[in-house]
Amino acid sequence: MIKIKLVELDKHRNEIAFRPYIGAQNILQDIGIELTTDNSYDYALVAQASYIDKTIPLQESIENGIDYLSRITGDYIMLDGQDSTSMIGTIDVFRHSNAKLFLKNTLLSDWDLYKQGWASGRMYWGKGDYSVPDINNLKDKIKLSGTNWVGTIKPKWLNHNSDKKHDVACMFSWGDVQNYEYEYLTSTYYDDHRRTLLERLENTNYNTIRREKGIKIPQQQFYQNMFDSKIVMAPIGYGEMAVRDIEAASFGSVLIKPDMSYISSVPFLYEDKETYIACKYDWSDVEEKIDYVLSNWKEVQEKLTYNMRTRFDEQYSNEKLAIHMYNILSNLDEVKSEND
Repeated sequence: MIKIKLVELDKHRNEIAFRPYIGAQNILQDIGIELTTDNSYDYALVAQASYIDKTIPLQESIENGIDYLSRITGDYIMLDGQDSTSMIGTIDVFRHSNAKLFLKNTLLSDWDLYKQGWASGRMYWGKGDYSVPDINNLKDKIKLSGTNWVGTIKPKWLNHNSDKKHDVACMFSWGDVQNYEYEYLTSTYYDDHRRTLLERLENTNYNTIRREKGIKIPQQQFYQNMFDSKIVMAPIGYGEMAVRDIEAASFGSVLIKPDMSYISSVPFLYEDKETYIACKYDWSDVEEKIDYVLSNWKEVQEKLTYNMRTRFDEQYSNEKLAIHMYNILSNLDEVKSEND
């Protein structure tokens, strides 16, 4: 039996990062992996809220994280359970740690892209000054975690029909607050992406329902607006994947969002014209994509809704997550030696 300690389970977003593993703990136990919070363990699993702090300067966060990990007794594995392919702050701590592995929810499929400078490490935000130039020296210990942001929810597949009164739903926030990451203003990128979409749709003939800037909508109305819409628009936020992507399928709506083909993740649901409709990040082709869906509405709705729901049910299973984790741990030298 391999005992894995979930470190600081209740700290900030650690619980969300650990949630899929906790959901699979009975199956993990059956195949020889026990999750624990006590101090008798083989490996500590340390999620990002324990070793990074985005409210302080990046270098200070890195130094604090290195110090924190240096005080862990025994072997440990780092988990970056955030929803972005960016490694800003987390990989910088890993680089100077004794971690056996670095698990990450989502990665860029092309490792070389990490060598280029991106704004806050996010490729979709464009050129910037954060890169991981030594990624080739680190990547052997970097593994996909076996879960991601979409796996933190358990959707209900609602009955739906093709008679929806809105063409497009833009039910996302923008311009509400200023957000900083390591004292770097990031909400500008977040808001510009959303504002550009709204501006492109402003003078079109689509029946569009949207969330107005700074106006909060009751949750039930928020969901009803998406349920009543043929298309749900899903801008990329601080990460590429979003719960809204699955909510669209739950409501029988077609998801349109920027192309996801550059991402690696396990599970991975996104296939253009099979589970969602991919568009360009700058929305320059969004009208073409909307027109395609509306012109082929019933066919596209039936196909994409069925495929997204089916793939979610098949891929986001406790069994598959448990097997993924078992395969990762089985390849650690200490476990191999014990099994020989």
